[in-house]
Parts: sequence; C-alpha cells; structure tokens
Amino acid sequence: MTTYFSGANNVVLTLCLCLGFSACQKEDFYQKEYLENPYKVDTEDPGTTVGGTDGGATVGGTDGGTTVGGTDGGTTVGGTDGGATVGGTDGGATVGGTDGGATVGGADGGATVGGTDGGATVGGTDGGATVGGTDGGTTVGGTDGGSTVGGTTGGVQYEDREETFTQTAEATKKLDILWVMDSSGSMGDDQDSLGRNFDAFINEFINRDVDFKMGITTTDDRSNRQGVMVTGSDSKLTSAKAKQDPLQFMSDFKNLIKVGTSGSGNEQGLAGASVFKDRYSSSFFREDAYLAVVIISDEEDSSPNSVASYVSNLQSLKSNSGFVKIYSIVDLDNSNTGSGLSTGSLRYQKASDLTSGTKAEIDDDWFQNLVDMGTSIINLLDSFALAVAPVAGSLQVYVDGVQVQSGYSYDGGSNSIKFDPNSLPPAGATIKITYKVVK
Repeated sequence: MTTYFSGANNVVLTLCLCLGFSACQKEDFYQKEYLENPYKVDTEDPGTTVGGTDGGATVGGTDGGTTVGGTDGGTTVGGTDGGATVGGTDGGATVGGTDGGATVGGADGGATVGGTDGGATVGGTDGGATVGGTDGGTTVGGTDGGSTVGGTTGGVQYEDREETFTQTAEATKKLDILWVMDSSGSMGDDQDSLGRNFDAFINEFINRDVDFKMGITTTDDRSNRQGVMVTGSDSKLTSAKAKQDPLQFMSDFKNLIKVGTSGSGNEQGLAGASVFKDRYSSSFFREDAYLAVVIISDEEDSSPNSVASYVSNLQSLKSNSGFVKIYSIVDLDNSNTGSGLSTGSLRYQKASDLTSGTKAEIDDDWFQNLVDMGTSIINLLDSFALAVAPVAGSLQVYVDGVQVQSGYSYDGGSNSIKFDPNSLPPAGATIKITYKVVK
C-alpha cells in the first residue's frame, strides 16, 4: 500500500513538471513568433491587437485605431482609410492621401494642400477655406464660396454700383400709373370702393401739379383681353384733364375702374401688366417718367412665369430700374377662403418687395390704403430711387462732382435718396450716387 501511493505521487509530480515546462515553452514560442513576424494578421478582434484587422491599436491592420501601413484605422502610415494617415487615401490626417481629415496633396479631406475637396485647401477646388479654389467656405480668387475676394458667389461678396440722375424742377416731374384691376366675379365691391375713395389717392398729385397719366387693364388671362387697355383710360385720366375739369376727371376714373366681374377666375395680374407693357411700350409709357404699377386683387397671382421675369420686363422700360415700383392691394392675411378662391398673395408681395413698392390688405380701409400709397408715390417724386438696396454705410452722394456729407437721407422703404428741403440741388444739377451691393 505504501509502495502504491508512492508510485502515484511520482506520477502526479511528473505530470505537473511536464505541464509547467510545456507552458513555459508555449509563452516563449509566442514571444519568439511576434518578434520574428510583428505584422502577422490575427483573426481575433480584441481591444489592442498586433497585426489584427479591426481593433484598438493595430500595426499593419486594415481597420483599427492606430495602424501602420493599414487601409482603415485611427492613425495610419501608408494606409488608405483611417484617422491619421501618411500616404493614405481616406482618413483623419493624411499626407498625400485623397480623402481624410488633414491632407497634404490629397484630393478629398479636411485640411488639404493641393487637394480638390476638403476643409481647408490650398489650390483645391471644393472645401472649407480655400486659396485659389473654386467652391468653398472662405476663398481668395475663387468663384463660389463663403467670403471671397474676387469671387462671384458666396457668403459675403460685394460689387460697386454707380447711378446718375439729373435734377428737374418739380413741375416737370412725370409719373405714369398702370392700374391692374381684378375682373373676376368676387371683385364688384372692391371696384366700387376704389372708385369712391379715389380722391384720397389723387388729390395730392393734383395739388402738387404732377405731370401724370394713367392706364387701366385687368387680370384676365384670355388672349383677346390680357394686357388690353380699358378704352379711354389713357386719354381721360391725365393731369391735363384733371386741371381742365376735376369733377369730370373723378367721374371718369370711377366709371373706368369698374372693369366688371365677368373676367377669368384664373387671375394673372403680373402677366397682365407685362403684356400691357409689351402692347403699349411706345405709345403709353414715357422713358423719363416714374412708373407705378398698382395691382388690386383678392386672389393669388397664377401667371405662368417667375415673378422676377415679369418685374425685369417692366424694368426694361427704364434706363434706371429704380424708376419702376409695384404696389399691391391684395389678400395679405390669407382671409379670402370663399368657394373657388385662391387665397393669398405671395407672388404680388414678392413683386412689390423686388421693386421697393408698398403692400396693403384689400379688406382694410380703402381710404387709408389709398392715402398711404399716394403719399409713398409722391415722396418718390422728390427722391432718387436706387436700383438695388445698398450695403449699410457704403452710400456716397455727389452733386456736380462734389461729394456732399449731409443734407440728404436714405429711405429703406422706397430704396431712395431724398434731399432735405434746404439742400435741394438746383434744377439741371447732376447727382451721382455710388454704393456697394451684396453680389
């Protein structure tokens, strides 16, 4: 029995010694293999790997935290997709790469030198801050970017404008007014209201001896009616007729503005004004007169083309586009929701905004609406309307070549320069106005 247990103990002791020796040999084996081949790819996916493909810090791997020679990782040297790469193509910080965070010579990345698409690029074409690029955030010499010097489109770009006027005597100032009246079935009451309150609009023009003439057309979209002048409006509604017989003049307007309610329900006020201009450009409009287009409608405009195109067509009548203003008495509050009505007036409002004209709600007090509109137009005759809104602080005004520092004010509502009564330039003086505009 004693001999048996002694033999068993020997066997156990022998086994333990073998296992311990084997474990030591295995650890030495792995260390030796790593030293001989540190870039061997491991199929495992742990946090920190040596030679692995996807992990925390990798050497030679393809997707990991820190990689050398890998293709996708955190910090890579020679890799193609990773965090910081040298010579890689897609990564965080790359040298010579094509897509990454900070790249030198790359094509798509964060900060690139000579690249084409990135954050901060030198010589690149599409990026955040670019020098010599064509599309980016901050560009110098570029064409499309944020803040550009010499560029054409971006966040903040400016160009210089200059407009020249000749001061005329007040009695020789001219005004052409085109009324575009909605002739659809819902407009009978509004036509009557305009006729009854017309004196609130026109009295000041008569008192100030303004040289005016008026024409009337409708919003009807039918080809035989669109842009057609209401017969007699151009000959009866003039300042000469108002002086000759004020009562007859007022009566004629009330009758002529009632264009009826049998017109098309597909109202096209902007197209009507534009077609009127094309029909009567040589017979009605005067090149040296201000043009006020007054559109009155209780429905949205349904003209087929863009608002800007109609505005541009009207402005083509004048050498200075600031001489054209569009005034709207329309459904500003979207309240006209009756059967069949196209509520709203966004297109008319845009036309007024593009020309610095005024807007009024058609359901408000007609008398006050017309007083305000008439005052706005009268003030325009004493001013010099600019074509485009200037950048704040950039206006410079010259009278006969001499810059004036005071005696005038800028009115943002009408986008015009108005001289103070005691600083009016003499008749015949040349007024030059320079300013900057946002491109």
